[in-house]
Amino acid sequence: MIRNYLVVAWRNLIRSKSFSAINILGLSIGMTCCMLLLLHIRSELSFDQHHRDAANLYLVKSDVIYPTGAQEENPRQSSPYAAALKAEFPEIEQVTRLKTNFSESKVLLQVREDDHRVQSFYETNGYQVDSTFFDLFTYQFTEGNPKTALQDVHSVVLSEAVAHKLFGEKPALNRVIKINGQTGNGDNFRVTGVYRDESARSHIDARFLVPMSAGWVGSFLREQSQNFYYNNMFHTYLRLRPGSDAQQLNRKLPAFIEKYAREGLKGSGFDKKISLLPVSDLHLYGQMREIITPTSSMTYLYILASIAVFTLLIACINFMNLATARSAKRAAEVGIRKVMGAGRGLLIRQFLGESMFLSAIGLVLAFGLVAVLLPVFNQLTGKQLNFRELIEPAIIGSFIGLTLLTGLLAGSYPAFYLSVFNPVQVLKGRFVNSISAIALRRGLVVFQFVISVGLVFATVVIQQQMRFLQNQPLGFTKEQQLVIPLRSDEAHKAYASLQSEIRQNNQVTGASGTKFYPGIRSPSDVGLYRPDQNVGQAQYVKTNFVGPDFMHLMGFQLLRGRIFSPKFPGDTNLRMVVNETTLRKLGIPLEKAVGYQLKFGDKGDASLEIVGVVKDFHFEDLHQPIQPYAFLLMNDANSYNYLIVHVNTAQVDNVLAFVEQKWKEQVPDEPFEYSFIDEDFQRNYQTDARTSAIVSYFTGIAILISCLGLFGLAAFAAQQRTKEIGVRKVLGASVGSIVGLLSKDFLKLIAIALLIASPLAGYAMNHWLQGFAYKISIEWWMFALAALLIIAIALLTVSFQSIKAALINPVKSLRSE
Repeated sequence: MIRNYLVVAWRNLIRSKSFSAINILGLSIGMTCCMLLLLHIRSELSFDQHHRDAANLYLVKSDVIYPTGAQEENPRQSSPYAAALKAEFPEIEQVTRLKTNFSESKVLLQVREDDHRVQSFYETNGYQVDSTFFDLFTYQFTEGNPKTALQDVHSVVLSEAVAHKLFGEKPALNRVIKINGQTGNGDNFRVTGVYRDESARSHIDARFLVPMSAGWVGSFLREQSQNFYYNNMFHTYLRLRPGSDAQQLNRKLPAFIEKYAREGLKGSGFDKKISLLPVSDLHLYGQMREIITPTSSMTYLYILASIAVFTLLIACINFMNLATARSAKRAAEVGIRKVMGAGRGLLIRQFLGESMFLSAIGLVLAFGLVAVLLPVFNQLTGKQLNFRELIEPAIIGSFIGLTLLTGLLAGSYPAFYLSVFNPVQVLKGRFVNSISAIALRRGLVVFQFVISVGLVFATVVIQQQMRFLQNQPLGFTKEQQLVIPLRSDEAHKAYASLQSEIRQNNQVTGASGTKFYPGIRSPSDVGLYRPDQNVGQAQYVKTNFVGPDFMHLMGFQLLRGRIFSPKFPGDTNLRMVVNETTLRKLGIPLEKAVGYQLKFGDKGDASLEIVGVVKDFHFEDLHQPIQPYAFLLMNDANSYNYLIVHVNTAQVDNVLAFVEQKWKEQVPDEPFEYSFIDEDFQRNYQTDARTSAIVSYFTGIAILISCLGLFGLAAFAAQQRTKEIGVRKVLGASVGSIVGLLSKDFLKLIAIALLIASPLAGYAMNHWLQGFAYKISIEWWMFALAALLIIAIALLTVSFQSIKAALINPVKSLRSE
């Protein structure tokens, strides 16, 4: 019986090559999209699931509450929390802390070769951790022992990629590396371990790890007094004992704050609550933009899953439509089979079997397409999915299940519809398509284009928002601002002479040092309050320490007073330039700002004088509202993190070559690295750009599949009305009128789809835009553009078949009459 089903399915496939090709192509494209997106979603859901005790690992999160009532989530705590939590609660088995290097985007690593040459490399994502780090987090070591790897203060653990970069194919264990900057203070570190990279499945994307007791952090922890309310810069993790209830522990944490932090919080100007977040949920905790690495969200996964489902549904709808539209051609077959004794169940199995057969062919094609397109998809999503994942039993099983589901969805209605034909009427030639079948077919076409219209509209809105982000004035000069990182004592010592020599180039407007620059996170802040206020009313203001020429170089717009300049060297003595938002938050009128003394510190015995006010600017990306911001003049030239060079020529390559030459003269043992502020700023929108690309590409694919179905239906409609077209042409109808006649039914369906899709898509995209502090408004022309694009694509698809039918010689059409 099964053999008979397969033979009949093959014959029908060969007999109707064009319709079979449309069905198989649509199904294979739909399954390909679904498979790729399923692989991506599976990767997102797998983050931090590989740790041995994943179910018992938690991050301690803060909710910081300001006097205004505003709340801010913070994934970091101050230093003492880890030890105090472990001592206070017996259900906590182990704790560890992690410190990111938020002051330096890159760290300089140096290795001395056997011939005494020094090899230098810049490396990102180096973190400082407690010696208990590998007790909580599972890493696969290829060299060394994770239990002892971080016990020595001058030990370093490398990822395989960094070990290979530094030492090639040679073993890295016990080799010596000089680590510069705040991470290592220029000390030598011995390699005590090498691990396989886990960045593809962990929120901790560490390239190398050093002990918490090393570098600047180690000195800070040893030399500065620690408390439970300031210096919140440590990610604090804990592992609960098996069987412990995290929710029950959460209910005990307010008492912990009362015991350890309440007194200090009273004078700090803010309050806080702490709670536990499961480590396995961190990657998808979209309420915070990043927890070490940028976070994603379940909403994003729901969007991708919806696109996958809708794309597959569109392919299945094509199959249903074409199968029911061609039902008259199969009616005689059904009638004869019923006369010969075939029951309805047998017929249903036959037609479902045929759809399964086509789905199986589509699966083979889809599998090949996935293998070919996976590198492109990885580039689009920033993932590292590989071909081996396609042949894992779980993936193979899910793909087979997807094929069965596709076959059932695609063949369900045609199977039940064709199996109920009355054999007497069919064999007498009295069979016609029922009204219910025609209505369903039209409804499915409308559903297809509701999805397509929604995706086109989403693409238009996302691209407009991305264009807005790229072109929005930021309040400073971002173009042709060259950024050179200073990552070692040698680079810091060379700063003055390097700056002086670069300024001599007539294609350079100026050069100045800074602690931070626009486009990267500015972690330092200070609580400021008016003389008539107390510390509990302090407003936290972001701070940046800059060179005397920095503000002029960046083109900030002065509103009152003056900005820093070499003419006023005394500005290093507790003076600052603030933005408008600082005044607004503190309730200080602009006209009274210059000369105003703002207090800071618990005792209020220190103050900062405002010497200038600049217009508000975006120091961070446009996801964030403008924050209070203050500039202070750096009094130690060796403390700059970056040298900013403003280039005033389009021939940037010439200036780069000049700057690189001066760098090599001054700092010969370090590589010349650079970036541009406008490019760094745009990297903040990388996730949004990927979302835009994914939606755009899959919108195109969904429209392609919809148009395949529309093309098939138009061809079938033209075929059914061949004689009618011939009669109309004989009676004088023009080609244009016939094309209009054949096209108008489809255009009515698309018009209905537009009416349904527009409010739904508008609501969804308005919700998406709420993630930006600065955003476009949804306007009528966006709906109009989406509608015009869909109508134009549909007309082009239908018109091809309509024109082809209208140009047929009426003599041939009516010959059989």
